[in-house]
Amino acid sequence: MSSAGSVIEFDRFRRIKEALTGFARTDDKDSAEPRLAWYLPGLLGKARVSTTFGELPIEALRVRDDLRTYSGASARVEVVDRIHLDQDFLRKQPSALPLRIPANAFGPGRPSQDMLLSPGQEICPDAHVATTFVKANDLRGRFNPDLAQATGLTYIRFHCGSPAIVRIDGIWMRVRP
Repeated sequence: MSSAGSVIEFDRFRRIKEALTGFARTDDKDSAEPRLAWYLPGLLGKARVSTTFGELPIEALRVRDDLRTYSGASARVEVVDRIHLDQDFLRKQPSALPLRIPANAFGPGRPSQDMLLSPGQEICPDAHVATTFVKANDLRGRFNPDLAQATGLTYIRFHCGSPAIVRIDGIWMRVRP
């Protein structure tokens, strides 16, 4: 096998391992099967990421795209992952269901359209200053899981090699490796 092939396989193995370790066991004595608390970040649907060349649907985001950051600098995308969760997994682990945040929930144009977030995604509900971040899961009292996605979904997550704050659909979000 060539060295390029082994690097690709190692990277694929690393991403799978990271996705599988993205769970923390919780003790649920009433359930025969252990429940898992989902904490991997990600987005669904047609979320639009602010890049240096305009707003781009997250599905079209590619490695080496330059993103606009909160600091005003640009950050280059280093990894884009897609994590598919099937119906069976979601039935057994409902904590992985996305939260639906309706358009304008945090103010005019924030978010600019209905947004589906992984419970582990960190967002800033403040309008202009991106200092206070909360996990989407902490907003479950205000926003409900989207049960329409219970038949299967694909989270798209990305990072820029180091922590960055980027704008997605008018909301500042923290992305990290």
